[in-house]
Amino acid sequence: MDIDHNKIRLFKDRIRIFFIIYFFGEEYHDPSRPDCCKVMQTEVKIQKLDFLLRNPDYLAYELMELLKTGTIKKTEIKDEIKQIFIENEPEIRRLEMEKFFFGAYEDIDQVIAFLISCGFIKHASERDTSLRVIKKSYYVTKEADQKMTENLENLEMLKWYVKRCQLIKKYFGDFSGSDLKALQYQIEEYKNTSYKEYITDIQELVKNQFFKEFGESL
Repeated sequence: MDIDHNKIRLFKDRIRIFFIIYFFGEEYHDPSRPDCCKVMQTEVKIQKLDFLLRNPDYLAYELMELLKTGTIKKTEIKDEIKQIFIENEPEIRRLEMEKFFFGAYEDIDQVIAFLISCGFIKHASERDTSLRVIKKSYYVTKEADQKMTENLENLEMLKWYVKRCQLIKKYFGDFSGSDLKALQYQIEEYKNTSYKEYITDIQELVKNQFFKEFGESL
């Protein structure tokens, strides 16, 4: 039987983007949208979180960078990074992203349209006087929240996405989209990628940094 890689990719895109909005969205209670329970107020943060989900080597690098703050246990970070490489995630989980004017970016309009058609999210945008979009908001519906609560434990194939979102939220959940963008631009391989080129992997950089930090090889 032939494998339809395009369908698989489409499925992955829908899962990732919805999980980002669901797990990173803020609690929302407003009479103007009584059927919604969470909101994410910016597409920038969706794009930057999506990059971390799609590039486990960059996530590993950012985790090591957090050690410079002195507020996180080294053994904790060490174990997380080792697991990423033990599972060979930089190879099997990587989904390339192109570099645009403001960093890693991929058009998510079709994914958002699908999630809206399923009743999982609602979307709103604000424009300035020149009709330029200045703010996008993504609302999770109570119906979607109920389905997640009732069914997530039984969806074994999605467990990796859940755990990865929880890991990223633990360490980067309070970062704004602009904060995440600034962190990613500190990495030379990311910063130096040309416009509309795929952002290269940094596995060797992470391995070298890991050895310097922990005295062990990945």
